Amino acid sequence: MKLQGAKKVHYDSGPNMTPLVDITMVILIFLMLAGSFNTLEHYLVSDVPLQAKGVGSKPPEGTVFPTKFTINVSEQGPEYIVKAGNFVSVKDTDPRRACDQLQAQLKDQYKNFKDAGVKMDDVQIIIYPEQNVTLDGLVPAFEAAQNAGFAKVGFGLNTK
Repeated sequence: MKLQGAKKVHYDSGPNMTPLVDITMVILIFLMLAGSFNTLEHYLVSDVPLQAKGVGSKPPEGTVFPTKFTINVSEQGPEYIVKAGNFVSVKDTDPRRACDQLQAQLKDQYKNFKDAGVKMDDVQIIIYPEQNVTLDGLVPAFEAAQNAGFAKVGFGLNTK
């Protein structure tokens, strides 16, 4: 018994596209379900605090800007020089000893901020290192600010 279908002419029309279309539709449906097209926010959300200067939209009326307090850390020869605001400049060959002296001064400044009625959540300490300062010189300054009671301590870029 011979099969007639084997002798008929076959037209080769290329690969079967059905699995490709199926996979594409599954991916498309997944992306449509996972995506959110009707969000309430029209701009990117940022945790960066508001600044009193700079470009961009104007802040709302009554906005309280953070109180910035700077600490400059530099290394000149064997000495570390730590300058906090306008009130203290500590020089020492050991960054730990310099920052222990700094911590005592920062505790006084913390008390001054509280006595002036400044909310401590609005105070930001920004540590600006010079180019030649290593991590061993920065960590004690960071710890001194945290041990003095300040919660918002960060690092800034010195653009001098």
